[in-house]
Amino acid sequence: MQPVETRPDPQAQVQRLAQSGHHAEAARGYAELAANTPANRDYFELQSGDQWIAAGNLAAAHQALASVSPDARTKLPILRALVSAELALAENDGARAIRELDQIPVPTQPDEAQSYWWIRGKAAFQSGHPVEGVRAYVERERSLSDRESLRASRQDLYAHLRAAAEHGPPIKPPAKSDPIVNGWLELAPITVELARNPQHASAALAAWKQRFPGHPAADSLATAAQAELAPANAYPNQIALLLPLSGRSESLGVAVRDGFISAYFEQDAGLRPRLRIYDVAAIPIAQAYNQAIEEGASFVVGPLTKEDVAAIAPLTTGRVPVLALNFLNDGIGNARNLYQFALLPEDEARMVARRVASEGRLKGVAIVPDGEWGDRVSAAFADELGRLGGDVLASQRYQAQRADYADVIKQALQIHAVHGEPSTHRVDASFVFIPVLNAGAARQMVPQLKFQYAGDVPEYSTSDAFEPDARANSDIDGLMFPDMPWMISNDPVTSQIRDTVHEAWPSRTARRDPLYAFGFDAYRLVPALRGKSFREESGIAGMTGRLRLDDQNRIRRDLEWAQVRGGVAQAF
Repeated sequence: MQPVETRPDPQAQVQRLAQSGHHAEAARGYAELAANTPANRDYFELQSGDQWIAAGNLAAAHQALASVSPDARTKLPILRALVSAELALAENDGARAIRELDQIPVPTQPDEAQSYWWIRGKAAFQSGHPVEGVRAYVERERSLSDRESLRASRQDLYAHLRAAAEHGPPIKPPAKSDPIVNGWLELAPITVELARNPQHASAALAAWKQRFPGHPAADSLATAAQAELAPANAYPNQIALLLPLSGRSESLGVAVRDGFISAYFEQDAGLRPRLRIYDVAAIPIAQAYNQAIEEGASFVVGPLTKEDVAAIAPLTTGRVPVLALNFLNDGIGNARNLYQFALLPEDEARMVARRVASEGRLKGVAIVPDGEWGDRVSAAFADELGRLGGDVLASQRYQAQRADYADVIKQALQIHAVHGEPSTHRVDASFVFIPVLNAGAARQMVPQLKFQYAGDVPEYSTSDAFEPDARANSDIDGLMFPDMPWMISNDPVTSQIRDTVHEAWPSRTARRDPLYAFGFDAYRLVPALRGKSFREESGIAGMTGRLRLDDQNRIRRDLEWAQVRGGVAQAF
């Protein structure tokens, strides 16, 4: 008897593609099923749209949804709403996602219910409603049966809470809320402390675990967070800090020292290493370094100036790690165990290039200050943009001491005034990059760009364009720039440390001094560099940015993005 040949089930084949992560192929398979199965056309078109979303092709997802008949709202209301809401979520429109979900009752089928609450939770966080986001994730757990799914859902919620606490207003648990929800909400500021200031987080985490002993986050997430604290506090027995504390660089050295000491005192007294500070403006750098080693230093932080870093590099033996607070010039060999950390404007310029490229703005103009600083920033920006397939169409230089930039703006943007008609500018420029040495230059440049009818072209700058004074910044509304959390973040940890600084030195500018944050992060980097695990980790959420170590032992910073609105820098 001949075996009966069974033909493969096309729908089962497509489902297997989706389950194995081949989302684009699955989307095409569902589209073919929709074309060949008129009775189930809407169902398969919706499934195709869902797979296009998973594949990241949102344009194709829109096309699939456009092919769905109006009858789907009544015949397939849950599936249609879930796919439409997920598409809105993928387009960063949490409010629209929630409106889509509000059109249907909460599904009763577990698979649909967990998707419903997952989308609703993410959409709530995305639209700035973390309390509702937590409630949705807590509700979602009723539809999850296996341990791995519960663990993944809680990790997802934890990540959303940390992001909301870092970038949004303080999260306050509402009165008479569910204790599980309250526990998550009270964990939010602690997640930021774990990331930004782990020296101070241990007591807060222990207190939280006492208040919420049976909380779902207590066993896995909180215990894992507690384990992170050990390496973050693994300091050496003695640290030497080498800084110029007199002479022409005194103000710079003092700001870094005060930030370093502030981080030092954030740590529990019993865990603090011995700290010796050397004024390298009073004694030669070589003498200070050798003296520090002889007096027992097992980790050296500093020096600060580029000249001193170049002088100390040949002296390092490799057995005592050194965190230099500046970069060696390119081409100079790096000794073993010599790490370099700096606040470089070139890094900001490269971040701007990556930002405009990610937004599809591949061609634009740059208006940069004269001099060596402008040369470095302009070259870094053009190099990074070119690497990403973009191009600087024109680059004009301006003199920072001047107040009138009309000529360079007109030349860069090819602005022409026709008699009796509004001025016109080049249409091939999709951005203007205007790095500045100080906020005063930005407050001169941006209004003049708008006056010259170039205000419709997005404007990007560097962090020096902004200083925290809403009245002074009213003229630069719309300007976008990368900056360190110390300057623009309002998360509870950063705000508390800034307030502490202001109380300690009310007459000084340390509260918003980038070099203060630089010193704070230098102290935090010591155990990470000493533990040799920095490269494998996702980085450190520092006051100067997210810090990571490259393959040349240089600390690189990823900054936060802000836009000036109403004179205030708002993260986005």
